[in-house]
Amino acid sequence: TTAVIRYLNHPLREDQSVKYIRPGLEVLEEVQRTGDIFFPKNWAAALLGNHLSSSAYEEVVRFLNERPDYSPLLKNKILQAAYPLYRANN
Repeated sequence: TTAVIRYLNHPLREDQSVKYIRPGLEVLEEVQRTGDIFFPKNWAAALLGNHLSSSAYEEVVRFLNERPDYSPLLKNKILQAAYPLYRANN
């Protein structure tokens, strides 16, 4: 599954794949409930690891800002996966 997400979010498809960020982040809690202990980290890394655009950055920031009570564990997974994205946009 993460391989497919990684291919969908390949750097050559970045402009087209920003639309997958929000839905991918929205299911992260379910991924945690139904997957193994490492799956949320791998999911977030596959979803965000190849993005550097400002529109991708805005999607992640908007998602986290809309959820102030989001699971700290999952929020940290997102922030770790999005670190290159944050660096490219700050």
